[in-house]
Amino acid sequence: MTPSHIYWFAHYNMKGPCVRYRGKYFLEALKEKYGIGYSFVVPGYSPRNILHFIRIYFSALLFRKPGSLIVFQKIYTRGIYANALKILLYFRKEATIYDLDDAYYLKFPSCTMHHFMKQVSMVTVGSLELELYTRQFNRHVFLNTSPVIGHQCIKDGRDGHFTVGWIGFYNAHRENLEKLFFPCLSHLDFPIRLVILGVTKAEHRIFLKNFFSSMKQVELVIPDEIEWLDEVSIYQRIVQFDVGVSPLLETEMNRAKSAFKLKQYLSSGIPVLASPVGENKRFIRDGSNGFLCHNSFDFYNRIEQIYKMPQIDYAQISHHARMSIEQFSMDQYCKTFLELVDVTI
Repeated sequence: MTPSHIYWFAHYNMKGPCVRYRGKYFLEALKEKYGIGYSFVVPGYSPRNILHFIRIYFSALLFRKPGSLIVFQKIYTRGIYANALKILLYFRKEATIYDLDDAYYLKFPSCTMHHFMKQVSMVTVGSLELELYTRQFNRHVFLNTSPVIGHQCIKDGRDGHFTVGWIGFYNAHRENLEKLFFPCLSHLDFPIRLVILGVTKAEHRIFLKNFFSSMKQVELVIPDEIEWLDEVSIYQRIVQFDVGVSPLLETEMNRAKSAFKLKQYLSSGIPVLASPVGENKRFIRDGSNGFLCHNSFDFYNRIEQIYKMPQIDYAQISHHARMSIEQFSMDQYCKTFLELVDVTI
């Protein structure tokens, strides 16, 4: 079927990147390119949020539009919102989708997630690891890698002050960074600027400043006023990197990630140094748009290689990084989604 309308029930508010990229921006793109209408709901306790939820909920339950889909995105709690959506699924089971892009079953009680996985018409996931896990609950499981939005923040040559950057929620990635990446920087014999976007706790700022205080070759930059919902401003920060890093330890949680930060770097023409874990391996073409780094020593060698690389070689690897966007553009995401729905529902 080709849907005429999509009822989308998100698990969190717009601060969640997946709510924006796999939800709101995706629905806006479908509306603009294919004329598919949508009703978008995020949970919340304000009177406005509650009234909006009630209106859309009963529209889907009692007056569902012909040819419509109902999508439950990453619902995992056992509260009022999740239970109401279970009732909706019970009475409106046809043409339903559960969307998942993170291994939340490792962090929270999994009973709600398993309930939706079993009952919906199909499941869409953001990684091969999630696909393998979810197939035990539903035979219609499909991988649709998380997209980035179109933007015009494109790298134009290596900066004079060589900058290595990382973006993400630092609290969730401390171990990855501290075990795999930070140690290599103490061995550098040339100056770099290290930009870390996503440090939210005061104690983490203190730790980082103390950790790098003895590394005179590292200029540490930790911006504290980031408007995460202003996507253009985020890419304007990323495009200032000369190298983007994505270190990941070999864990089930990391294998399930959708390599989103890696895609943000690549879409801006930033070469990436990434651990060969999970989805990272699908998007890094070693030596072409970046390098796969198995350990801290590899990160050190590749940083040095890119630092010393002639500008013409850097321009080429940067171009290849930008061209990678064809694999995870919003257009490709929409196309894949509609093909999956057409075949399955």
